[in-house]
Amino acid sequence: MNSMNTKIQLENKTITLIGTAHVSHLSAQEVLENLSSGSYDAIAIELDDERFKGLKQDKSWENTDIIQLIKQKKTGLLMAQLVLASYQKRIAKANSIQVGQEMMTAIDYASAHEIRLLMIDRSVTVTFQRIWRALNFFDKMSMLTQLISSVFTNEEISEADLEKLKEQDILQAALSEISTKFPKVAEALIFERDRIMAYKLRHAPGKNIVAIVGAAHVSGILSHIENPNLEIRDLMVVPAPKPSSKILSYIFPLSIVALIVITMIMTPNMALNTIIKFIVFNGSLAALGTLLAFGHPVSIITAFVAAPIGILSPVLATGWFAGLAEAYMRKPKVTDFMNLQDDAMHIKGWWKNRVLRILLVVMMANIFASFGSIMTSIDLFKNLFK
Repeated sequence: MNSMNTKIQLENKTITLIGTAHVSHLSAQEVLENLSSGSYDAIAIELDDERFKGLKQDKSWENTDIIQLIKQKKTGLLMAQLVLASYQKRIAKANSIQVGQEMMTAIDYASAHEIRLLMIDRSVTVTFQRIWRALNFFDKMSMLTQLISSVFTNEEISEADLEKLKEQDILQAALSEISTKFPKVAEALIFERDRIMAYKLRHAPGKNIVAIVGAAHVSGILSHIENPNLEIRDLMVVPAPKPSSKILSYIFPLSIVALIVITMIMTPNMALNTIIKFIVFNGSLAALGTLLAFGHPVSIITAFVAAPIGILSPVLATGWFAGLAEAYMRKPKVTDFMNLQDDAMHIKGWWKNRVLRILLVVMMANIFASFGSIMTSIDLFKNLFK
């Protein structure tokens, strides 16, 4: 066994941890060798039910309801998941291997030998939602920008480089810079999942268990697994928004309204001009963002009309209206969902694929509308002091 394999002896069971790179020929081979050499009554893998189904069913993206995602404010989460899936697929494709090959090896082995299979990771949706909730608007935009730029790079990755991924799992690899910049991302992405997998392994049925996990999690699991008082209930749910974040969501639009009213009172002869300028300026920027995403003309007009409303509302966003208009005007086809991950690997695909273009419309309309609100505030302040 190599250095990435660790045996843990608890009171009533033995657990063998196998640390792997998630896109590597050697990792898959090591998993098979270890499974064949042991007599295990349970095989645990670093997957949740969602990712397990996705790994077994290549058509899982076809069931996506893009309109419901927009209404539920989950387009950013979908973008992040898609980009990470495409990042992983790009690495695998460059090295002629299957995504999650070492996990599939374990799944197939468990099925062939009738061994209990355990999913020990947290729902990937909950993980992304906890990350999303921890970031402010600008942090979210920065994360998406860095993720998307990682997809468009053409850098070749060798098998030796892939083996270095044993120092971090694929999620951590794609978000490594972001995890450094935003510690809360690393907390939800790595450290919380360490505790969850340690807890599930400690309480897993079986006397001799083997666990296949990303090597980044091995040390974390080891640091928690012997703790009999370890609890994870608070880590399995998405926390409610903090009261302060709700208050802040109201303060900004109210501040803009106050600035507009004060400006109108101080210069009543410019009242109509102030309102028109506010509407045209913000609407034009939101429309420009939608245009850059190659949105439908109706989506562009919708962004223009919705921008002033979105800026003044703490619960509505310009991008949601523009995205819904895009989804209605250019309904995604089955082929768009079938090619979702492949198209997300190429910059042209984001404008060609209707699902991806809807996500771009939502993001670009929101970003440009936000720039408009900031610049409007600055302009109103300048007018006050003139």
